[in-house]
Amino acid sequence: MTDQQSELDHPTRKSDQTLTEDMGAGAAATSRQPASADAISAGLDYLFARRQQTYWSICATNTRESATWVTAYVLTRLVEVPSHQISYARRRKIEESLDWLAKARTPGGGWSFTGGQDDADSTAWAITALRQNGRPVADESLEWLRRCRRKDGGFAIDPDAAKAPGNSCASAPDITAITVRALASIDSAASEFLASHLRTDFAGTPCRISSKFFISSTLLDWAPGMAPWLVVDAVRDLACLSSSENAWEQSLLLHCAMRLRMQTAWTLAAGLRRMQLPDGSWPGSATLSPVHSARQSGAHFDEHGVLATVTSVSALAMGDLQPGLYFGSDLPFRRL
Repeated sequence: MTDQQSELDHPTRKSDQTLTEDMGAGAAATSRQPASADAISAGLDYLFARRQQTYWSICATNTRESATWVTAYVLTRLVEVPSHQISYARRRKIEESLDWLAKARTPGGGWSFTGGQDDADSTAWAITALRQNGRPVADESLEWLRRCRRKDGGFAIDPDAAKAPGNSCASAPDITAITVRALASIDSAASEFLASHLRTDFAGTPCRISSKFFISSTLLDWAPGMAPWLVVDAVRDLACLSSSENAWEQSLLLHCAMRLRMQTAWTLAAGLRRMQLPDGSWPGSATLSPVHSARQSGAHFDEHGVLATVTSVSALAMGDLQPGLYFGSDLPFRRL
């Protein structure tokens, strides 16, 4: 075990008085209602009100474009909300959405953003959502994902793009981050690729969703021990040096701060609660593109804030579940 790992495993100690001062009145005493309980409840009310029959989408109700990707993302994030805040009726709706997602798998073994050709991003998110909710995943789907791997360690949008020569269909960092989670496997090539492509808002970077923190948040949700120090340190540096501009970025940054046990987490959480709108949602500020190639049919703006809302709810829930756990260090700790 390295000295750094030994330090990370050493518990942080603070006096009750100092901890209370640092955490603020909202989370000072565990006997009180968690600081974000009302915000989470209102956010869930809004989120399930935006559910379209058995799925979520950010597109018009007369099309299912984006439904697979958005539903998989929502279902993955809802796992992070404590079970006592999910009513029996809503649990039934989640199970119905999981049934819908499982049936949306195409004969080719994957899932599609547009309802047409399978893509690795939608497939990886669908696999992750099903697994996180205890649903089985066919080996055929995992094998389809593996065929999207490129020589540089990253993953492309589909197997054909993975075999294409040159950079015409380059590896995409956001696809790589979620595919590694779906496959539960990473090697040095993938680590180095991700460490050098943590942001998706660089000009010319192929990505489905432009964001400074989306990839970082995704890879910090990997299973404990999967993320190499090379990647974790790069994420920590990005989180320390960057700021958020809107609710979507703030919620993603809060996810990172919670996973890394950074002291800024509580300030970010308080700021995120202040951004919540009267209807329980958080302002939409994310844009999804159909695919990571020239076949794009146009981007879709999350005008109703579905993505921002579910990400905010899950990030705040992480803080309420373990008050004070992330306090006292700006270094990443092992997740319990």
